[in-house]
Amino acid sequence: KKRKMKPSKKSEIEFCKVCRLHHDHGPRHKYFPRHKDSLSAFLDRFRSKIADVRFFVRNPSVLRPQEESKNRVWCVFCDEDIVELGSSFACSKAINHFASSDHLKNIKQFLWKHGPAMDCIDDFRISEADVAKWGKKCQSLRKEDASASCGQLSRTSNGMSFRYHIQSFLELHIMVHL
Repeated sequence: KKRKMKPSKKSEIEFCKVCRLHHDHGPRHKYFPRHKDSLSAFLDRFRSKIADVRFFVRNPSVLRPQEESKNRVWCVFCDEDIVELGSSFACSKAINHFASSDHLKNIKQFLWKHGPAMDCIDDFRISEADVAKWGKKCQSLRKEDASASCGQLSRTSNGMSFRYHIQSFLELHIMVHL
């Protein structure tokens, strides 16, 4: 009797968005050194994006209509472009997105499929407590803006860009500590 050898079962070809390549290694692909290096760089890029958004959580700033389309971020976990059209404050849609339950679910799925332990989930989201504090700061800014304008143009319409606003804030902070 001859035994028929079963052909070795290969995994289906799938695309790894971290490595940007197709492979047939299955779930073990996430343990390969190249994938780990790519994942580290991938997550570091997103950490810098969320750090920029966290700046506006701590320091809310009114968003001028002409800057709405420039104020956007791509969420790698949700594959979604978050554009601030119609927002009153800088990064408000991004802040709410990064605090949402859908975003949390997508982070968990991504980390399970691609990578490191689940202990880094909070690096990629904004807590509900931070969003609540941000909301209170935004309300007080609205009240200040309404009381300061009293029929005049808003004080945020003076042509100052966010970059200049942040830079002058940091320069003032440095001068105070010298």
